[in-house]
Amino acid sequence: MGTEHVKLGKYSLLGEDIIMAFESWREINRIRKNHRDAIYFYANLQERFYTIEENDILPDELNPDDKNLLKAFCDCTCIEETEKNKMCNLYRQIEQGTKEPIKMDDLETWVHLETRSGKKALMAVLCYLEKDEKGLIREYVGMIRIMRKQELENREIVTSFSNDKNPAFFLKKIARFQAEHPEREYAYIQFDVRRFKYINEKYGSDTGDNILRYIYDTLDVMCDKEHLHCRLSADVFQIVTYYNSREEIMEFIDKLDEKIRRYGDIKLSITYGVNIVPGSSTAYRKHGDEAGLARAEGKRTILNKVVFYEDTLMNHVKQTGAIEEVEEEALRREEFQVYLQPKYQYDRSHAKIVGAEALVRWIDANGKCKSPMEFIPVFEANGFIYKLDCFMWEMVCKVIRRWLDTGRQPLPISVNVSRTYLQKEDVAGYIKNLIDKYQIPMELFQLEITETTENAESLSYINSLKQAGFTLLMDDFGSGYSSLCMLKNTPFDVLKMDRQFLDECLDSKQGETIISHVISMSNDLGLSIIAEGVENRGTADFLYDNGCSVSQGFYFSKPVPIPEFEHMLDEQQTEQQR
Repeated sequence: MGTEHVKLGKYSLLGEDIIMAFESWREINRIRKNHRDAIYFYANLQERFYTIEENDILPDELNPDDKNLLKAFCDCTCIEETEKNKMCNLYRQIEQGTKEPIKMDDLETWVHLETRSGKKALMAVLCYLEKDEKGLIREYVGMIRIMRKQELENREIVTSFSNDKNPAFFLKKIARFQAEHPEREYAYIQFDVRRFKYINEKYGSDTGDNILRYIYDTLDVMCDKEHLHCRLSADVFQIVTYYNSREEIMEFIDKLDEKIRRYGDIKLSITYGVNIVPGSSTAYRKHGDEAGLARAEGKRTILNKVVFYEDTLMNHVKQTGAIEEVEEEALRREEFQVYLQPKYQYDRSHAKIVGAEALVRWIDANGKCKSPMEFIPVFEANGFIYKLDCFMWEMVCKVIRRWLDTGRQPLPISVNVSRTYLQKEDVAGYIKNLIDKYQIPMELFQLEITETTENAESLSYINSLKQAGFTLLMDDFGSGYSSLCMLKNTPFDVLKMDRQFLDECLDSKQGETIISHVISMSNDLGLSIIAEGVENRGTADFLYDNGCSVSQGFYFSKPVPIPEFEHMLDEQQTEQQR
């Protein structure tokens, strides 16, 4: 084998010569025995010298003049964009490895390619890396070859066994991995794609499958023997690796996220859960489940894409159980109370209450007021939120009816409608029955629904509320999912700008311009606009100057019990009569 001529492009080199330049050539020669149909390519990254073995398989586009095959893959038009992304990830990984130490000794991926003969085939691409004493890549020998039928079948078998239905395969790999260094700590990283069901609905299940395959192939490129990876189920993936520091884990996740957060023109939002465990522990499945709990916790907010499972999260699980234990009894005892936060019309010199938002407060048997952040997420997760909202809706109807009966000038009150049950319950019919029961004008009972990306089914339910005659408010506009384009045909009547959206935008001149344009655009579209979370006069003045005259927030008033709200109305009426 040592005297075998290997013809690389216009260069003809002896095996011994390549050994001098690249010590792993012995390994390549060994592999050639099993893969005579492979095409080899070589790169010296210090000298920027590239060459490709002459072949009649690769299309002309992948036989560039400079012989840099991986770069040619990134620039070519002979493969689909998504396939090109996989090769570009591999190329960027190698380029990055010339500047930062890399642990992997080889990199591998797969790409669907039409050969020069017109035959479509799945090609395996493997790069053997030669590194210097600092761990930086100085050169590599690559191999590209058509995968045989048996190899394809084996790959499918391995993939099918590496999931939550057949976890033993992956769990055994983890066991062997941790057993090598039980004294170390390990990180279980679990992640999934937010709103993956919506992606399937919008782009089709074939595209969804291609996205999952792309993520898996990217993991193949990024993960070395110290980063075990597996697709658990559907769009859920897991990585197990050594844990040295939180910063190192975050750096790895950031690099991974950079590579998988876009598939062609589709932007993907990924949520990661991380669990740090001792290497001596053998509760592999439990550790993965805990990373999954952290991942689920991260999906409750758009603010954190990475959540670490810690004792506080376990405490959260215990608190959830404690809340669920007493929720029915608390409802029966009417521990849930309606608070009203006034909405003010403001003109720099005067503020007038023009409506209110109904908010729930839980005053337990001991007189302790629980924060809605403690129990609302629990109720939304277990479905109790519908019972609570039904209670709130009826209490608001009673308040409006009492105002009418006592001659008080009624103001519109908006109530919250959760999307968690919007497609399961006849919300429009239920509230209509309440309005008929208490004989109140429909315009006094308004519905707030948190903004999100619409799909056809949820949009039809929202339209049914609109057709029933309700005034609809889009709550938390700007919190993360909103698209200005979706407003052109929106069934909503009012936009409520999210408090955090305001806070972030008002930190800069550019942000102020964004707020100004959102207000102007909503007015042009015939949509009313309300600002939430106004906490100082400067914000109130800015909003008024730019066309938003109705606001709510602590600058004007915190949420208050109904008697206190009524007292505020009485004082306002007395002031107006002077």
